[in-house]
Amino acid sequence: MNTRVSPRTAISRTALLAFAAGIALLGAAPSSGPGAAFLDAWGKISSYTCNFKVHETKGTDVQDRTYHYAYLKPHYARIDITGGPGRGGGAVWTGGDTVSGHQGGILSGIHLTISIHDGRAVDLRGGTIVDGSFQNMADEVTAASSLTNGQATWNGATVDTVTFAFSDPNGATKRTIFLSQTTHLPVRRLTYTGETVVVDEIFTDVNPAANLAPSDF
Repeated sequence: MNTRVSPRTAISRTALLAFAAGIALLGAAPSSGPGAAFLDAWGKISSYTCNFKVHETKGTDVQDRTYHYAYLKPHYARIDITGGPGRGGGAVWTGGDTVSGHQGGILSGIHLTISIHDGRAVDLRGGTIVDGSFQNMADEVTAASSLTNGQATWNGATVDTVTFAFSDPNGATKRTIFLSQTTHLPVRRLTYTGETVVVDEIFTDVNPAANLAPSDF
């Protein structure tokens, strides 16, 4: 028996298929390679601490900073500026679109709650406290429409790399994450505009067994 489909139903089915196809193009977690190994390792970690050093440029402006960072899933982060502009300042994020923070120096005793995107809460290129987390990197790897796998030498050791398209309001075009072949966690992240590195982040003293609690934030 032939079943007649109305034009409206046919259009609805077409729209549904197009929507489903669009969802598929948003990216899916890699099933193998360095990206998958990173996601697997990160999935087993509930909290971590680390130190990281950032060199970044924006036009002719340059910023060099060091930080101490703590993160607890799903939405707790603490960052302290240990060197460079703003030294002594810090911020805490407990989810949402605000952070509680303080500046360094004589203003360190004044705590404010401000937007996570406030100029006092971001780095030179507008990066937020969340952007520096391994969770952010895992989200980017998962969402990437494609990953380019590779290897590099870093600090005398061979590391795995994953490269993917990335954009920000300042013209960035791609990112590369360097992953330890031992822990499969990030040791470095490069952000490019074309072939020029505009952000270089180096992660050290990573402690994936920090055993943090919400009261630490």
